[in-house]
Amino acid sequence: MLQLADAGPTFAQDAAAAQTNDELADARPDTESARKQYAGWGQALQYNVQYSAPAAPDLVFSGKIARVMNTATLFQSSEGAAAALAYTRDLAAATVANFLVNEAAGTKITDTQVVKDIAFPAKGDESFAWRLTGKATFADGFTVTFVADAVFVRAGRVNGNVTAVAYGQAPKRDDLIALADTFVERAMAHG
Repeated sequence: MLQLADAGPTFAQDAAAAQTNDELADARPDTESARKQYAGWGQALQYNVQYSAPAAPDLVFSGKIARVMNTATLFQSSEGAAAALAYTRDLAAATVANFLVNEAAGTKITDTQVVKDIAFPAKGDESFAWRLTGKATFADGFTVTFVADAVFVRAGRVNGNVTAVAYGQAPKRDDLIALADTFVERAMAHG
């Protein structure tokens, strides 16, 4: 998992939660199917964390990362992790937008679009990256285009997602690469 210090010195933790398979399945409309799916993959536990930078004008049109989201899912085997990653890759774009980009702290997200399989350096045992764009309207009414680049990676029996969000333009690629590398290094050490 990424730690607060990995996001940057001014970032704060917005949310963090471990979720059991039952909790994850209960959040899906196909609850029973999800439970069977998780059991078939040998999924053990998922952990999600989100960090955000303090609101500042220099976050807009700079490529600076405004928000980092990280998910790590532990499986009993690398084969189960690979099957789950393949399932994620085949998800419909609308489904991806719903679980990757969420509204927080009074921010309303609209007009989300997903581009699958953007160019990104290979990470871990297997990986792929997607780009999400849309409009973010903050509690004060300010609206800006957001760009979220999401890297999905398998490192042994750990699957992860590292998503970096920037306002007005894509997040700086080198910053996202560094976050993904840190995640893979930790997953390999503990998975």
